[in-house]
Amino acid sequence: MKSYLTIFASALLLFNFTQVTYANNATEFVNELKEHYQSTRSIKAFSLTHSYLGQSNPYQSWDFKVTTRYKAFKVTDIDMTNEHYYQNVVHHYTGGLYFDEVHFQNDRHSLRYERNGISLGKRAATQNMKSYERYKNLTLMNIDFFAVNPLLEEQNVEQNVVYSKANNKVTLTHHASQKSEIEYTFSTNPIRLTSINNKTRNRIFIYDDYKYNNGFYLAHSLIKHYNGDTLPSFITRIEAFNTIDRIEPEKLVLPQGFYLKQSSNNRALKVTSIANKLYLITDDSNHYNTLFYVNNNDITVLGVPRNANMAVDIIEKIKQVQPNKTITGVYVTHPYSDHIAGLLPFVDNGSTVYADNYTISAIKQYVKFKNDISRFKFSPITHGQKMHDIQFFVLENARAKRQSFAYFKNAGIIFQTDFLEVANDNTIAKLLPSYSHQFMKFVLKEKLNVKRIVGYHRNNNITKDVMEKSLKANTL
Repeated sequence: MKSYLTIFASALLLFNFTQVTYANNATEFVNELKEHYQSTRSIKAFSLTHSYLGQSNPYQSWDFKVTTRYKAFKVTDIDMTNEHYYQNVVHHYTGGLYFDEVHFQNDRHSLRYERNGISLGKRAATQNMKSYERYKNLTLMNIDFFAVNPLLEEQNVEQNVVYSKANNKVTLTHHASQKSEIEYTFSTNPIRLTSINNKTRNRIFIYDDYKYNNGFYLAHSLIKHYNGDTLPSFITRIEAFNTIDRIEPEKLVLPQGFYLKQSSNNRALKVTSIANKLYLITDDSNHYNTLFYVNNNDITVLGVPRNANMAVDIIEKIKQVQPNKTITGVYVTHPYSDHIAGLLPFVDNGSTVYADNYTISAIKQYVKFKNDISRFKFSPITHGQKMHDIQFFVLENARAKRQSFAYFKNAGIIFQTDFLEVANDNTIAKLLPSYSHQFMKFVLKEKLNVKRIVGYHRNNNITKDVMEKSLKANTL
């Protein structure tokens, strides 16, 4: 019988031989990949057109019980020599909300602007000068022969790349650092990248439907799974790929009519009286706007912040300016996550939640409230219901199954969240969603006394004139 020492030595020899063999296999296969991708490794500037379906949050869908997907279309130009980029991305969100945004970076500026005019109007916003690197990396992952570059650029393959093969597929596990582990899987006949599993970032990319496009052989289908999602996070389709000499200069400057204005960095909340017993809370950016109504010793807050920290700030601000009164109620327009996620601090404060029955049912099933929902107090509102100086209108529309707004007849003020979005500079949007039409027509049909429409997002002083111009511009 062989001694344990002899057996151990043989096993160690076999182990070392296997490791060397696998290391050699890794080196050999990486060399094969370099030869396979040789014609694309010299590309320094390109244009990519692709579309995708993104997975929406259930609480950003028409019905929280049925998750929808949003559509997007992107044209991206990348110049890796000059470190410039241009991207035009068009998003189609629930109910027909249409954002047409452009962002770019040249030698001096990194800017973005919105061509439809809903979010920014004619104002351009500055971006971090690191934006090029971020958007370049995101774009490269969409093209299989760019996505493998970190593997092909590895200088120490034998030490940092592990080779395995099964069922005519080769997997190379790349440890670029101690904290990085990425698996690249290839079919071998012919060589094609089939998937990338970034275990460090918990992202899986699946490449398929290989065919020629303007002389290049590439995957036209890309399925992305983020953070363990079983359903695809993104379903991507490559429409076109072209090499270019450089990005057209006119793409790297602001178009005529747009202007650059720095937004205020002052995020301190301020309170302004806008009518008898009615106050506006916002900051210098007007990015988010909340109202509160004072009735004797009771305060009702209209508009729930997008997170608990913002809600705490608003509650503290109200207590500063109205120390002898109590926040007894908070009004929710519809169950989108950015309009209910900040509810818990109000509940902790003892406030009653006012909302329509559909919205209440959605709040009761919101996962983040699971352990606290028994403490919520609800008071359902109905269409046309009056409460003190407030009248509520509940509409079924394309944005949410039920969505309401608050009307202060005597003050001529409406508070609404997503029905009508207008940029702070009152730019008239080129294309508004159907639910905005519905809201504006309802206001006019009901002959509501409107002097000022307070939007939760951005513009808190939409006049009746701006509303009517918006309706006219979007009516055939």
